[in-house]
Parts: sequence; structure tokens; C-alpha cells
Amino acid sequence: MVTLPNAVIFVQPERFDVHAARCLDYCATMRYEVAGLVCGDWNAALQMLRDGLATVIVVSSMNQLDPHREPRIEAVPKRMNARRNSRPRLVARVAAR
Repeated sequence: MVTLPNAVIFVQPERFDVHAARCLDYCATMRYEVAGLVCGDWNAALQMLRDGLATVIVVSSMNQLDPHREPRIEAVPKRMNARRNSRPRLVARVAAR
């Protein structure tokens, strides 16, 4: 049985609704279980990874990333195919240290 990643969504406060919606759509397409949605507190998102509550952090664009990011990160592509069968391309992946 394949276990899909649990995701924590990280969104900056600016245009929160737009970015959160993009990330939720992406998680649904990827069939990720959303473990949490964090607004503006990068350390809280990292803590969810450390605690094992999530295995990936999803952000709506590269501009949303913390410059000191450590874990695996995925950013929603600008144009995402909504079909469930296709997997959107991975935009960013950073190995945990």
C-alpha cells in the first residue's frame, strides 16, 4: 500500500485567500492529506515536519518561500492541469539536512 505525503500549507499573510486556495487545490490534485495550514510562521511549518505531522510543505509560489528553507518544498506550478490522473511537475525539492 502506497502512503501519500501529509502536507502542511505555508502561506504569507498577503493575499492569504488566493494563495491558500491554490495550495488546497494542489494538495487535492496530488491527493495529499492536509495536516495544517500555517500563516506566516515558517518555524511552525518546520515544526510540523519535525514532529512527523507532515512530510512536505506546500507553498503557492516561489515568492512565498522562506529564504532559509530546509525541508522538501513543492510550489504549485503557474498552470496546473486539474485532471486527477496527471501529476503536476515538481517545481522545487530541497533535501532535509
